[in-house]
Amino acid sequence: MDNKTLQQRKERAFARGQGTLTSVYIERADNAELWDIEGKRYIDLGSGIAVLNTGHNHPKVRAAVEAQLDKFNHTCLTVTPYTSAVQLAEKLNVLAPGESPKESMFVTTGAEAVESAVKSARAYAGR
Repeated sequence: MDNKTLQQRKERAFARGQGTLTSVYIERADNAELWDIEGKRYIDLGSGIAVLNTGHNHPKVRAAVEAQLDKFNHTCLTVTPYTSAVQLAEKLNVLAPGESPKESMFVTTGAEAVESAVKSARAYAGR
């Protein structure tokens, strides 16, 4: 398989609204380096979410993921909450600046964050 062939497959399989900046398909990554499906090495200047601070495949992150997978891989926090989410919220609340009491909310997108902020503001204002 090569990048050009996979790009052609992507163009047939994905809706046009799902764009990408390159047609280089990544096979693996380590720290700040990426290797494509043709074996070419790149420096990761576009870093994915959760990679910016630790690099790809950081040993501590891998260990934490493996430990979590031994328990469960995902539940919907709003349906079946779990201890680590509460612990993370507590830690973030302590770290947040300012003297006022803090609360956390975990969402998956910026749009969801904005919608939740508007709903919170309306609830606070009683509207």
